[in-house]
Amino acid sequence: MSASRHFTKTQSAEQTRAEITADIAAARGSQRDLQDAGQHRLAESMREAADEHLDELADLDAGTWTPKHA
Repeated sequence: MSASRHFTKTQSAEQTRAEITADIAAARGSQRDLQDAGQHRLAESMREAADEHLDELADLDAGTWTPKHA
């Protein structure tokens, strides 16, 4: 999952949105794979990660998203 968006201020909103959307898809896919493998605790951590990315996307849409480390 990409975290580069948190280290640069020069990235466009479209690039940031694409990264966040990809992170959501990856987290949900991993969550399903882990659930199928019976790894429910790890699947829960991936659900939490996806929720964090959804919050980031909501912040971006609201115009309040900022990089964490830039």
